[in-house]
Amino acid sequence: MLGWGFVFGVVAIAGLPPFGIFTSEFLVVTSTMARAPFLALPLVLGLLIGFAALILRLQGIAFGAPQGGSTPVEASLVPLYAHLALVLSAGLFLPAALVEWFQHVARLLG
Repeated sequence: MLGWGFVFGVVAIAGLPPFGIFTSEFLVVTSTMARAPFLALPLVLGLLIGFAALILRLQGIAFGAPQGGSTPVEASLVPLYAHLALVLSAGLFLPAALVEWFQHVARLLG
């Protein structure tokens, strides 16, 4: 359970859908394409390099040969899966008040 939580956490941090971070990455890329298209290519290239690095490390850690002892790990899975549920729910549904707040912040930033 801890290993799969780690896998889902890396996928969420990488910004893949349906997790909430995907929305922010998508908005950054689309607004960059609209305002400064010449910067969109380096941005997307950087995102792809970061994604590839995360996946390469994940593959070795989560799916590679086990190293070290084989004693069972006693860890609380509640914080891990609670945070994953929050990030997933932010990707699937945002309350109207939160969307309005984000729009207000975007207007303030220009």
